[in-house]
Amino acid sequence: MKLIATSCLLAAVFSLAGCSEPAGPRTMRVWGDVSLDGKPIETGTITFDSIDGSAPAQAEIKDGRYDLAAESGPVSEKTYKIRINARVKTGKTVPNVMPEDGPTMDVLAESIPPAYHVNSNIQKTISLDASKNEFSFKLTKAGTYE
Repeated sequence: MKLIATSCLLAAVFSLAGCSEPAGPRTMRVWGDVSLDGKPIETGTITFDSIDGSAPAQAEIKDGRYDLAAESGPVSEKTYKIRINARVKTGKTVPNVMPEDGPTMDVLAESIPPAYHVNSNIQKTISLDASKNEFSFKLTKAGTYE
C-alpha cells in the first residue's frame, strides 16, 4: 500500500511540473494603430527588427491596424527597431517580363517618409506583460511621430 501511495504522489508531482508556464523570454502578441498625417495607413507592413540580431517579426497593416500573434511575434524583454512601410500605386505601369507577354505591372512607390523605415530610430521594448505591448504610431510627413 505504501508503494502505491508513493507512486501516486510522484506521478502527481511530475504532472504538476509539466503544467507550469516556462519562465523567461517568450514571443508576444503586439498590436496597434498606424496613421500618417491623421489618416490610417490603408495597407503596409510593420517590422520589429531586433537590435541584438535575433529574428525579426513582421505584421501586415490593414485599414490603419496591425495585430501580430504571439506565435510569430517579437521576443519579450528585447528591444526592437520599428520599420513601417506602405507602398502605393503611382499610376504608371511597366512591361511584365515573367511570363513573356503577361499583363503590365503597376509601379509602386513608398508613401512613408524614410524616417520611419530605412532611417528609423523608433525603438520599443517588448514586455512580458501582454497588456503593455500595444504600440500605436501617429506618423507625420515631417518625420515626427507620437
